[in-house]
Amino acid sequence: MRKIILFLTTLLFLGCSIKSSSYYLLEGDKNIVSTHPFSGAIGVNVIELPRYFNQNNLAVKEGENRVYFINQAHWISDMDEHLTKVLVAYLKRYFNTTDIYLYPWDVKKNVTKRVDLKIENFIYDGKDVVLDASWEIDSNGKSKAKFFHTFVNSKDDPD
Repeated sequence: MRKIILFLTTLLFLGCSIKSSSYYLLEGDKNIVSTHPFSGAIGVNVIELPRYFNQNNLAVKEGENRVYFINQAHWISDMDEHLTKVLVAYLKRYFNTTDIYLYPWDVKKNVTKRVDLKIENFIYDGKDVVLDASWEIDSNGKSKAKFFHTFVNSKDDPD
């Protein structure tokens, strides 16, 4: 997750300094080594994102209540769908299995675990790129959830 935040920070800085339009795509870590083999099927719901991701442009938080968008920096695809696909690919590598399915999954897949991820904040705030998110894993009716907060400090102003 830290690599994604570092990548986003770089994109924010590049997006503000470039005059022509640029398009960006977040990708997961390709160097995942499976250390947690899993048998069974995992279903992944579409990741929930803050409303400012509905814009195609990268967002920057200014002050407590203002968000502005960088006109020359665009996401190449819808981020909720794209990040969900990145998560599915990551989990397939992490658990060394192909039995991970994107919602809505086929009833015949016999999904034994369901993963939900909600990103509440993922934005540059003038000094840090901040990620606030929560996840929930439901395993045969038993649920486990966690909220996490992390950030990457940046000394440069993207403007």
